[in-house]
Amino acid sequence: MAETILTLEQMDTEVMFYHPADERAYFEWLDRIPCVESVKGEDAKGLVVKLKGRPGDDDLRQILALAFRYGLDMRKFAKFETEANRKWFRDPKMYWFKSVFGKEERSN
Repeated sequence: MAETILTLEQMDTEVMFYHPADERAYFEWLDRIPCVESVKGEDAKGLVVKLKGRPGDDDLRQILALAFRYGLDMRKFAKFETEANRKWFRDPKMYWFKSVFGKEERSN
């Protein structure tokens, strides 16, 4: 289970780079996120990002920003929801909410 939560697959699916510098910026950003351990291609799994541990708040915000900017499928990041980050991560006003969780939550 720990392996699954710390692995992000298909981190390159449908990414459109408009210049070699854009592609370089993508990979450099991934490499600079503190929780990222490795980034490599693995055939059918596409680009696989392995994490050192569960992302902290800033790590997760960087992953969300990178994924949003490059048009990645963001549903895979829902697994990083915790009791500690739920308030900001599940905020339906945030730009990532629908991409990660699929729909707005109703207020009771």
